[in-house]
Order: sequence, then C-alpha cells, then structure tokens
Amino acid sequence: LEYDELFQVENLRSVKNIIDELNNVSYIKSVTSFLNMPEIISTEYGLEVKDLVEIFPENDGEARKLKDTLLNNNMVKGKFISADGNVTLLVLELKEGYSGSELKNNFIKIIEPLKGEATKIYYSGMPLMSAEISESSRGTMSLGIVAILIMLFVLFFCFRSVRGVILPLFVAFMSSVWVLGLIASTGRKVTMVAAILPVIMISLATAYGIHFVSRYYEERYRFEPLKAVKMAFRHTFVPILMSALTTMAGFLSLSAAIVRPITEFGIFSALGIFFAFILATFFLGAFYKLFPPPKIHKKFSSNSNDLVSKLLNLVFYLVSEKRKIVIVIVLAVVLGGIGFATQVIPDSSIESRLGEKSQVVKTLNYFKDKFGGVDTLYIYTEADNVKNPYVLRQIKKIED
Repeated sequence: LEYDELFQVENLRSVKNIIDELNNVSYIKSVTSFLNMPEIISTEYGLEVKDLVEIFPENDGEARKLKDTLLNNNMVKGKFISADGNVTLLVLELKEGYSGSELKNNFIKIIEPLKGEATKIYYSGMPLMSAEISESSRGTMSLGIVAILIMLFVLFFCFRSVRGVILPLFVAFMSSVWVLGLIASTGRKVTMVAAILPVIMISLATAYGIHFVSRYYEERYRFEPLKAVKMAFRHTFVPILMSALTTMAGFLSLSAAIVRPITEFGIFSALGIFFAFILATFFLGAFYKLFPPPKIHKKFSSNSNDLVSKLLNLVFYLVSEKRKIVIVIVLAVVLGGIGFATQVIPDSSIESRLGEKSQVVKTLNYFKDKFGGVDTLYIYTEADNVKNPYVLRQIKKIED
C-alpha cells in the first residue's frame, strides 16, 4: 500500500482497518504488518516480547514520531516500511486450495473500499503470479488466430481454391486439438511454454499439408483422380516423414532440459508433429480419393508462367549454374551465424520471459525498488541443540 504520506492518523487507520478485515477472512491464516508485529527486546530480566506499536497514534504529531522510530528499526525499515516511509507491506499467510485469480479478486473487493487515500496497491506472491502468467498464456494462445488469418491469405494465393485453403489448416487444427486433448487427458496443465503449441502446429503442420496438396494438384492436372492420389502419396510420403522425424528429434532434445515445463513442451510438440504427419499423408490422401476436385487451376501445369514459377526457376538457375557463388554465400551465412551464436547470453529470469510490460514484472520491479525484491534465499542449519549459545553465535556470524 502506497500513500503520499503514510504516517498520518487517517492513513494509518485505513491500514489497520484493512488488517482487521483480512484477519476475519476464513482462508487467511495470519496477517503481519508493522502495526501488529511483535518486537523482541532485551531487558535486565532477559528477553521480552511486546507489540512493536503498543499505542496507536492519536494525532499526526504522534504518527510522525512513530515514523522516526520505525525508520531507525532495521527489522522494519526496508522490510515492512519503505525507506521513504510512505509504502507499507502486508504479509499474508494463506490456506491451500484457492486459485490465484480468485484470491486477487477477493483481495480487491476487501481492500478497495478500505484503502482510504492509498495511491497505489500492488499484489504479489506465487499464487497471484501464477494467475497473471496463466492470463498471459491465454493471450499467447490467441496469437493462433492471427497466424490462421495469415495462413488463409497465403494458402489462397498459392492454391486459388477453398479446399487448398481449408485442408492444410484442418491438418494443423486437428493436430493442435489432439495434442491439447492429450495434455488434458494426462492431467497436466497448459503452461506458459505449452501455450504456444497451437501456433507451432499452425506453422509446421500446415507446411506438411501444403506439401501434399501442392503435389496432388500437380499430379491431378496430368492424371485421373485415383492415379493422382497414388502419385502424390508416393512422392511426398518419404519427404514429409523425414521432415517430421527431424523436427520431432529437435523437439525431443528439449526433454533433456531440467525445467519441467520445457521438457513437457518438447515431448508434446513432438507428438503434435507426429499427428500432423499422419493427417497430412493418410487423411489428405483418403480425402482426395473420395472427393477429387473437379477442376485444377492452370498454374499447376508444368508450363505455368506465374510469379511463383518464375521465382523457382530463378532459384533453380542460381543453384545449378552459379554453384560457387551460392556456396560462398551459404558459408558466409553459416560462419556469421556461428559467430553470433557464441554471443548469446542465457537468461532465465522472469523479466526476460514475460517482458517489461507484464504486470508481474512491473510488480516485481516495484518491490525491488521499495523493499529490495521478493526473492528469498534460505540457509538451512542443523544442530543437536540450536538454542545452544555457541550455535546461536555461529548463526549470527553467518548472518553478518
């Protein structure tokens, strides 16, 4: 909670009201704040535990004195109160069984009416971060719609027929449905990484469908329907199979990753490619056998002189007649790629994965600025008697 001036009686009372209201919520075990946290002090009789704020301020003057006292307390400054004294942190211990989105919505309903003059409110914690990431995953999956629209345009430009547009996309759509259904049937959730599966299926699976349809149209222009299917299947089965196997091998290599979502992504992506291979060969072959197109566009003739044919003829000429130039260019690109590849810096931080515009990253940066961050380092110590003065002194040395 951030205020223009936290240590005013009215604002402190708003914070106290929020704490009291949160303490009455059934799924919250405890709420810790500088207003209700204990303080351990040393007296002539030993250690004494008392409330950090024993008397609630009655006026702004007392509130300012409390501010000066707390900002001189290293247990509070930078942990429960920001260095400028205008931001306070509430730490909630929650019970299990509640989703992050449900928790955040409930917190907003509770805190908004009681926030008073608070200028900013940030919510953080693993359940809430997971909910934000899930929302961004849905946004990633929506990119599939954009990919479909682009593919519709490309397919229509290439095949000039409704079947040529729909069938390759159907292969991609069905392979996506199968792989997402497989994920659901195994009880796994669609992580942020797996959310891009539909987009990958659209790009790769559609390519397999295009290979078959394009070859079929070329054969159909010359032969009767059944022979065209056989010729297309004979000429495309092995190339599509080899393409699928190499792509599957690439995705399966991700199974060696130590990050489980990436491992699962690699496995399910490979299965999706396998489904796409089956659909692009057997399904499309069966479909065209049962429903052959009555008419084929003249651009699929061997004598076609359209833009694509001209471009392919140019590529053929360069590869066959200008081999040395092509080899030099390819080697230059490969060597340049190797050089730049060595400069790649691995980065697995949340900021790099979600981007600076993500609400999760904005919240984390805010906590880093005001409270030193939300990352926690735990050091586990084990002793026969942890309360032994010698052990405690050693722990103090580790802390220092």
